[in-house]
Amino acid sequence: MIAFESRASLILYNYLKSNQFPHKFILPLNVCPIVPATFLKAKVEFEFIDISPLSLCIDETLLLERIQQDPQISGVLFVNTFGIELDNSVFFQTIKTINKEIAIIDDCCLKIPNFNYQIKNSVVDLALFSTGYSKYVDIAWGGFGFLSDSTTYSQHPLAFNPKDLVNFSKMTQAAIDTERFLDYPDNDWLGSEIQLYSDFNKYKQRIQTEKNKVAAHKKKLNTIYQTMLPSSIQLGDKFSNWRFSILVPNKEELLKELFKNHLFASSHYKAIDFMFKKKPTPDSQAKTIHDHIINLFNDFRFSETQAHAACRIINQLVN
Repeated sequence: MIAFESRASLILYNYLKSNQFPHKFILPLNVCPIVPATFLKAKVEFEFIDISPLSLCIDETLLLERIQQDPQISGVLFVNTFGIELDNSVFFQTIKTINKEIAIIDDCCLKIPNFNYQIKNSVVDLALFSTGYSKYVDIAWGGFGFLSDSTTYSQHPLAFNPKDLVNFSKMTQAAIDTERFLDYPDNDWLGSEIQLYSDFNKYKQRIQTEKNKVAAHKKKLNTIYQTMLPSSIQLGDKFSNWRFSILVPNKEELLKELFKNHLFASSHYKAIDFMFKKKPTPDSQAKTIHDHIINLFNDFRFSETQAHAACRIINQLVN
């Protein structure tokens, strides 16, 4: 089955509401805050596990240990950090071997939209893709998901107030910036007042067309970054689909200089357990990575001229 909504988070919400999850889900520590907020909206419990310093995805060893020790786990949400392309089939099968009742959500929201995801050949219960703001293909709208045959899914209509979404977004960003607990408001923030497409095939055709344009532009900018920047700070090709990621010792200084020169970059994703629990994980890998990560833009918001300028600034400060 294919699910199609105005936001990928709505698919996640509908999935969580359509199935019985009496116990907690396990989420990676560096997940986008909208994900745990959606779990709160659906009233499904969750806990966090740290990430691997190699894949930047959830630490597989820690996760398998937790599953073996704790029978009170309903599901796992695996985030493909920065849109990394991984073959997780063996890992997912291992989870099901330990506990076949555990639901697996493959969060592909930063990956290249894939309309040929082979859900029938996997043990995944839900694979989730997004074409919303700042995703690989960004039409500022839309998400789709593949559901296994054994998965129940139905729409659970929600009231939506755009003012609630604006206020919730500001509240979330403030909590991230100040590293404080999020006083979650259970109001009408989840949804969209825009309906760009009602026909999935037309939406799919648009995304396929845009995807080719995006890939060509990203290739140009990634080539500039790969050529001009020291290889020692580059995370590598597998982390360059969504944005081109680098690790630097002086992240804040570098970001300040980029913005000072009318350029921009991001630093995703922060360990966010402080937003949802009173005692966050100390000295986490997610925090260590975030202290040094910079995501250089390679989408249509950034030109080749800007990419060259960004590289010159970075080279001045890291060499």
